[in-house]
Amino acid sequence: MKKLLLGCAFSLAVLLGSNGQAYSAAMDIDGLVDNFYKATDLQRTQVLKDSLGKEISGSGAVSNVGEYDFFDTANDLGGTYYQVSLTPQKTKNNVPYQLILLFKDKNRVKDIAKGEKLQKDGQIIRIIDERLQISVWIFCGELTENDKALFKQDSPSF
Repeated sequence: MKKLLLGCAFSLAVLLGSNGQAYSAAMDIDGLVDNFYKATDLQRTQVLKDSLGKEISGSGAVSNVGEYDFFDTANDLGGTYYQVSLTPQKTKNNVPYQLILLFKDKNRVKDIAKGEKLQKDGQIIRIIDERLQISVWIFCGELTENDKALFKQDSPSF
């Protein structure tokens, strides 16, 4: 009986441990990109639902900084943001991806130079399969309701 209880406790610990790992992997860039890449279209909907709006940290070398305008014709909303593109990278599983950082305040990006290494935290606002790579968009700042409407991707609101 003692062995049976010990075996059940061990099995439960392994099961809970693997679930905990899957959750934490979803919130690091490599795990998120790998999960999205290997997912079917139906599974990608769930990945988006679980990931959009969540905090994540991303890093890399700057490839470009520019102005980016969003416009939503359905709601007649628009906004100007500042986009910092990081050089393409690969996950440990060799899946190519690129991080796009968005800022509202021009002063936060005006001194960023090409080649500079950045590490930023923010909320995931888009994950896109561009066929040659996965793009993960991170909003660096406080999201307003207007921002959320502009960044809406095929997923529930975040």
